Amino acid sequence: MLPVERHRFIADLLSQRGRVLVQEVAALCRISLETARRDLTLLERRGILQRSHGGAVYIDSPSPEKRPLPGQIEQGESFRQRSNQAPEMKTRIAKRALGFIEPGDCLLLDSSSTSWFLARQIPDIELVVLTNSLHIIQSLAAKPNVRTIGLGGEYSAKYEDFIGVLAEQMLKEFVINKVFFSCHGLSPEGGIRESNEHHARLKQQMLLASERKFLLADASKFGRRSFARICHYREIDTLITDRLDDEEFRQELAWNNVDVIEVAPAAHRRRGG
Repeated sequence: MLPVERHRFIADLLSQRGRVLVQEVAALCRISLETARRDLTLLERRGILQRSHGGAVYIDSPSPEKRPLPGQIEQGESFRQRSNQAPEMKTRIAKRALGFIEPGDCLLLDSSSTSWFLARQIPDIELVVLTNSLHIIQSLAAKPNVRTIGLGGEYSAKYEDFIGVLAEQMLKEFVINKVFFSCHGLSPEGGIRESNEHHARLKQQMLLASERKFLLADASKFGRRSFARICHYREIDTLITDRLDDEEFRQELAWNNVDVIEVAPAAHRRRGG
């Protein structure tokens, strides 16, 4: 973890817990106690925290330096904006993904709009679904046979989901059969990426907790430049998309054992080829 990533991690942890011990910082960031103390001292100078005996406490009224920077949580489109983009395409992708869900599964859905379209399609069968999305929780609430578990954490009004250390830690308590997630950008050079580091880090933990990984991404995601890396595409099992026109990338995915499923109408695929 780079120093700047560590500092953001510590600031997030403090904003949620209110206080933190030096030993906790050292253990969570996998650094020495001396480095943890230096990090806390630096963040105190920036007005983010106040040092206390053996640790630090959160300052409720953050200084301007604590405001989100470009590339932090405020980068990217809101959930409402994304949910209104290409709804028919997302519905087709969701319906195809539905074929991989079986009674008795323990599923993990991220807070993407495409996963929300999938949640709306899920039938009322015996399932356990974990998610950090407020809208997915609401969609599944009317299905009594679907046990829904919300990942706690800090609520984002813009993205209408829960993020942060608490959400990441909850994932370590479960064994999950399948994760369905989306991304902000996907390319042969950059791998699978997100618009901010908070969602990227949470999705990294989602992938680690899941046995099978399904990426739901429409064609607009290919080649898009995005801020934070989630993973290399070799770490997923299946990509479900409307179309993939880049034959070299298709071959690269095949070499990395990624199954590509296209859901666009046949005529659309022929035009793209």
